[in-house]
Amino acid sequence: MKNIFNTFKQFIMKFTKKTLRTSLSVLVGLIMVVVAFTTIGLVEAYADENYTTNLTFDQNQIMPLVINDKKTEIQPGLARIDIDKLNNDHDPEAIKAFIQQIAPEYGVDWKLVYAIGAYESGYFKSNLAQTNNNFFGRKATSTTWRSYSTAEEGIRDQFLYVKEHYIDNGLDTPAKMNHIYCEGNTWQVMVQTIMDKA
Repeated sequence: MKNIFNTFKQFIMKFTKKTLRTSLSVLVGLIMVVVAFTTIGLVEAYADENYTTNLTFDQNQIMPLVINDKKTEIQPGLARIDIDKLNNDHDPEAIKAFIQQIAPEYGVDWKLVYAIGAYESGYFKSNLAQTNNNFFGRKATSTTWRSYSTAEEGIRDQFLYVKEHYIDNGLDTPAKMNHIYCEGNTWQVMVQTIMDKA
């Protein structure tokens, strides 16, 4: 009987040591995973302050480390490379994409602003557009043209200008805007044609 007891005691001690070693290995592994995910979380948090990762350690669960799903939203936007193309190259497609993107911020139809710019600057290629970032034929005084440091600045200023001087006053089509924006009646026809094709 004593022999059986000693054998059982040795088995328990051996099992306990083995379990303890295994438990420590699992714990060390979990700590490494937590550190890795925390580091990843910090890198992502640096890039996007709204990023969160929730880690939960629950030893009563079959899987003690739980990584909660995070909500993922896809928001339309322009990459930095697109903004650079807009500002440095005056790429017509980048300009169009930028106009489309920011129009909701101003409550102005993107096609209207795009069509005015396309018409006034020969699809964003005129000398005034290239040198002054002025795509809309806007004057600073009766003899000088407006100048902007970037294409982005020029486009944003045009949205504000159109909103404050036209849209807010019920002038929301090229036909209604024509008598103030430009002399002659062909302007409205050309801008409307570009709008219709955009």
